[in-house]
Amino acid sequence: MQACPLLGARAQLLTCQGHDNALKPKGMGGGLIADYQGHSMSGLTSLVQKSGLAATVFGAFVLVAGTPSLVAAQEVWPGYIVDNIETKAVAGTGVEAQDIAFRNAQLAGLREVSGRMVCADSQGLLRIPSDTDLAAMVQSTELTDQKIIGNSYSGLLNIAFDPAKVRAYFAAQQAPFAANPAPRMLVLPILRIDDGPALLFEDNPWMPIWSDGPDRTLLQTFDIPQGDEEDRATFDAELPSRSAAEFLIAKYGFTSGLVAAAQVLSSPEGAPAEITIQSVRIGEGFGPAQIDVSLLAEEEETLDALLYRGARAVQEQASAAFCEGNKTAVEAVFAINVVVIGTDIPGWVQIEELLRAHTSIKTLSIIGQREGALDVSVEFVGSLLDLQQVFRSVRFRFEAYTTQQVQSDAIQVFFFAQPDFQPQPQNVRILPLADIKLAN
Repeated sequence: MQACPLLGARAQLLTCQGHDNALKPKGMGGGLIADYQGHSMSGLTSLVQKSGLAATVFGAFVLVAGTPSLVAAQEVWPGYIVDNIETKAVAGTGVEAQDIAFRNAQLAGLREVSGRMVCADSQGLLRIPSDTDLAAMVQSTELTDQKIIGNSYSGLLNIAFDPAKVRAYFAAQQAPFAANPAPRMLVLPILRIDDGPALLFEDNPWMPIWSDGPDRTLLQTFDIPQGDEEDRATFDAELPSRSAAEFLIAKYGFTSGLVAAAQVLSSPEGAPAEITIQSVRIGEGFGPAQIDVSLLAEEEETLDALLYRGARAVQEQASAAFCEGNKTAVEAVFAINVVVIGTDIPGWVQIEELLRAHTSIKTLSIIGQREGALDVSVEFVGSLLDLQQVFRSVRFRFEAYTTQQVQSDAIQVFFFAQPDFQPQPQNVRILPLADIKLAN
């Protein structure tokens, strides 16, 4: 079964098959079968009702109490937290609708976190995880409102995701992502409205919007100078200079800064009509040295709302540039079953220790024992040919085989390993490792 894409792009087709415990010739097995198996939703890790906000409930509802505050318990980058997720569902009963709605909220939250962390060109690689894996990534959930009416459910949730499990999910999908946010930048936001003076520091309504963000959940965040007398004497908003910006960057302990100059034009009625922003990076940083933004005001949009949208548009571009320049190198980890023949458990344990010394081997575990053979699960990075060299280093033969003697379009592939001084099995057809393409 083909897995579904997480962010709407076409899912990748799997080119090999996942695990199969069926045995073919006596003493051999461990084939691959590629399949995505969905799991029924087993619920959320925790459920917390925000104090002071009573949920409106029509129908049965059980609240798990005693869970600490979601934000207070988190000392991590807030990008792993998604607030105000609206979710609705209709099913056979209200409880069934609630289960579906919670699962949909978890998926919506994971999409949001993925959009923040996974670089744009790689988001199409993400596939929807199983319900079990999705629920495991949820660290805590805060329910702020809900209604159950008959067989329908609606709710409003805040969800915090487990950082380590989210990163492991991205790595398993081979989707390059920014593991950590960028260092904060000092921003010097200059605002000019129509033909008025250039505003900076306490006279500038754009300053507080840039403070601590403007959106703390994005990869690149900003801070503003205090705007004291020394700042005002050093930096002239009408004639901003690079040396003055560098002085303030150093004064506040930053390695880079952004001089963001915005021009807001008003409509004949006096309402904001559009904003144009030219942002120049000073010092160390990521991506282009200049980010330009131009936005038209929406109907009845306030000046503060337009200024926020403009600042966030710059922040989004800066975050994307950081992601592309600092994305993690994702190694494809493959898992196969290998039948080890010609040795017993004590003998294999000694070989296993030598294999674990190779960095390409991630996990090794015995999953079964039969007459004359051990079933071993192997997780590794690299190619099958690389894995063959690893086995050769401990004087073991590693091969792929099939029990099908006649070639066909669909071939079930198995793997075995044995001491290289023993005769090779004769009742199977050995397959060239270079011709086998794995997909995790």
